[in-house]
Amino acid sequence: MPAKRKPPCPYEIRGPRTRQEAMALADLYGKAFGNWPRLFELCKDLFLHRMPREQWRLSRAMWAPDGTPIAQVRIADRTMRLGAALVRVAGIGDVCTLPHLRKKGMMRSLFDHVNQFMRDEGYDLSLLFGIPNFYDKFGFITGVANDGLLVSRQQLAELKAPHRGRRARRADAAAIRRLHLDDLAARDGAMARWGGLWARRSCREKWCRIIEDAKGRPSAYWRGEPRGDDAFALTEVSLGRRPSRDAVVSVLADLARAAKACEKPKVRIELPTAHPIGQFCLADGCEVHRTVGHRGGAMVRIVGLESLCRRMAPEWQRLLASWWHRLPACVGEPPITGKMPVPPVWNGRLRLKTDIGAVDLVASRGKIEVVGGASLPRVCAPATVTASQANLCRLILGFHTPSAALALGEARITPAARPLAAAIFPTRSLAFFPWDRF
Repeated sequence: MPAKRKPPCPYEIRGPRTRQEAMALADLYGKAFGNWPRLFELCKDLFLHRMPREQWRLSRAMWAPDGTPIAQVRIADRTMRLGAALVRVAGIGDVCTLPHLRKKGMMRSLFDHVNQFMRDEGYDLSLLFGIPNFYDKFGFITGVANDGLLVSRQQLAELKAPHRGRRARRADAAAIRRLHLDDLAARDGAMARWGGLWARRSCREKWCRIIEDAKGRPSAYWRGEPRGDDAFALTEVSLGRRPSRDAVVSVLADLARAAKACEKPKVRIELPTAHPIGQFCLADGCEVHRTVGHRGGAMVRIVGLESLCRRMAPEWQRLLASWWHRLPACVGEPPITGKMPVPPVWNGRLRLKTDIGAVDLVASRGKIEVVGGASLPRVCAPATVTASQANLCRLILGFHTPSAALALGEARITPAARPLAAAIFPTRSLAFFPWDRF
């Protein structure tokens, strides 16, 4: 019996073409969530001021025959750091449908289009911050934990800070942008930002602070806000290209002064323990909180498997080199002519098999070449990692180690692949600041 054909969608799916249509999407966003004045102004500001105009075309909306948008998915073109790799990310935000048209399959049709559109545009992976039990049916999976630390204000006030902080001024915008670029070069999860508007606006915030070194030069900056739960929150920070203990201690002591001014007895640090500030607080004593969404929260999916692996190749080569230098001296053949021995596992193929295709990572003397598409040999490699695209994305982002993926049944890893998989898929702690959310 022939399969039933899916009826054609009566709505047109495309991006906004004019300023008027962009404002129609802002109007849709306000109506969809029932807080029109505030949300309309936020979305209008995003389209007209914060977002470059060339980003408009990336938004995908479903338009009625009369030209009215009824559903939308906004895509933000971003670049994110993962170790030594810079990955092209399609950030998903402002997902909404008019209330009277919900639960009619509109969003499923729209996401079918969006997933194909992201592939056509050449993105490596997609990231969103979503509600539970909704985005998993579109191929997304929880891939990043939400970490934070809680420290007593009195504990931080006892620190002897070598440098003092002050409120940011308008003239500090360039220094803040430079410090953010330094952070982008070092922090997992750091994202490149559009233009300099965010820095100029940051300078107008009450709790945007600059840490000056002994010569009066900005060496760090942080942003925060008082919260209703008797805590002052650190929401963003940059310690420069090479974070020092002086910068860490100075930021924490300045946070204590801000918490005192707001009469908050605690300081909430919205950073993972792997961050230099997190490492210091963990050593000095603090509460650690980790929240992992169940089919919600920070969710990811692979868009282009081969392109993602090509971008990750420099990071995987770095991890391989680090892993090799940690091996005992007896591993591998004895060195000849003073060269380091190369273990046999480096000379071969690691095949990554998913439901959206397969690629081979050809490892030779610490170098990785990515082979995919028509060049992929049909003979199955003895070293193979088999997982869905979602579960492989978890491994690449460091949400799970290979051993955890095996225990959960999320991947099949052949014995020959396990040492190499353990080397290139370590755990990671990604930190996303509020401005970088979509």
